[in-house]
Amino acid sequence: MGYAVLLYFDPETEQSIWNLHNALIEYGISSMLDKSEQRPHISLAGFSDIDQDMLISLVKEFVTDVKPFDVRLSAIGMFPTEDNVLFLSPVPTFQLLTYHDEFHQRLTQSKLFSSPYYAPGNWIPHCTVEMNIPDEQFPKAIEICKRVYKPMTGQIQGIGVIEHPPLTHLAIWSLPNGTF
Repeated sequence: MGYAVLLYFDPETEQSIWNLHNALIEYGISSMLDKSEQRPHISLAGFSDIDQDMLISLVKEFVTDVKPFDVRLSAIGMFPTEDNVLFLSPVPTFQLLTYHDEFHQRLTQSKLFSSPYYAPGNWIPHCTVEMNIPDEQFPKAIEICKRVYKPMTGQIQGIGVIEHPPLTHLAIWSLPNGTF
């Protein structure tokens, strides 16, 4: 089993990200993401195995210190892996980096350890648009994103904990004053 702690967007930003995802599908790009299961998000941490009750308790405490904050998704990116992940890249603002760092400090204090990919100094904040795009479709997917995508500003309004596979939402919290 795997686990992740996710930052969720306001409904309008979430819909705009799904619109980009749907444009890829309309242009014939194979889809691996399921709207009914997964929501657009930025992952704060990922774990291969963890005491889920301890993680949920830690996130529940963390949420009380987090206020909704703006995030600008300003670039399209990809990871140089065989997974062919296409993502939107948020501007790494002070607020985003501070919340990420504070969360990882709490993990360390609780003797919980995230995947090194999410550790401060290694983390590449991103919002996956599509993944496992067939090699022959990847250049077309990038071209579609270049034509269709316009940078957007949204707001982080929720935090959740998931387990996978299969994807199961273990807990979701709305941030104070969020419309999430």
